Amino acid sequence: MKILITGIAGFGGSHLAELALREGAQVVGTVLPNASTDNLAGFRDAVETLPCDVTEPGAAARVLRGVRPDRLFHLAGASVVGTSWEHRVNVLRTNLEGTFQVLEGLRAHPVPCLLVSSGEVYGAVPERAQPIREEQLLSPLSPYALSKACQEMYARYYANAEGIPLVVVRAFNHVGPRQGPGFVWSDIARQVAAIEKELSPPVLEIGTVTTRRDFTDVRDMVRAYWLALERAKPGETYNAASGTAVAIQEILDGFLALAARPIEVRPSPARVRPVDLSLLSGDAGRLTTLTGWRPRIPLRQSLADVLVDWRGRP
Repeated sequence: MKILITGIAGFGGSHLAELALREGAQVVGTVLPNASTDNLAGFRDAVETLPCDVTEPGAAARVLRGVRPDRLFHLAGASVVGTSWEHRVNVLRTNLEGTFQVLEGLRAHPVPCLLVSSGEVYGAVPERAQPIREEQLLSPLSPYALSKACQEMYARYYANAEGIPLVVVRAFNHVGPRQGPGFVWSDIARQVAAIEKELSPPVLEIGTVTTRRDFTDVRDMVRAYWLALERAKPGETYNAASGTAVAIQEILDGFLALAARPIEVRPSPARVRPVDLSLLSGDAGRLTTLTGWRPRIPLRQSLADVLVDWRGRP
């Protein structure tokens, strides 16, 4: 089986590529021209990468025509919620135009495709209605969440009106090695690692710590993608989440407990988002019923692995 991953060198894309290799697949992926492929360092020779900006008209179609994959996983795009207000034009253009071009490519070369959306599309949901089920109305509250909700509308049209075999997974917060800056786990671990190396004073800056999020290790999350595309009917949408919300304060305490030296914590107003959901937790019961998927990796292992990853970076 040959699979194509858009954004293969990204956080989720690189872990999905590793999973696909373990499953015995031939793996091809798109990478932005001149972008780093450091995330593929451990297995670069085992995958084929193609320079491609999927937002360019016809680029995705050319890749699909040339590769002729058996399955497509569309992960390319802007993924940082916190900076999406500042970069809203780029976020919306990248995610919407990129998805449109991929779907148009699929119209000419139809293969089963998984589109990765986000739990952020639900917006502010009362605690009594959480963990959130797929039937919850979408109410995006950030430019990033808006872009993902619009991607889903594109996907629904192409699945229902054009007959493209598409599946959507709404991934809640996922964490793990190789995640870039701009995400709370990476931002904490990066500061801890820099302090341990005496590259910065022993002071860690952080934004809001009372928000609660549903964290799943990325290595579990990509397994959800794989199983969903393998078993779901076209046009269906699934949450991928642990079902348990954890406060940012608990994550911060976990990293501080692993730190090699004492660290002072200081609140930073600059790190507070313009709009920050107090609670976001997902119900993955529909996906579990279909595939048996559940997260396997405990958060304590994810914490340790993320910190080791940042300690090893230059």
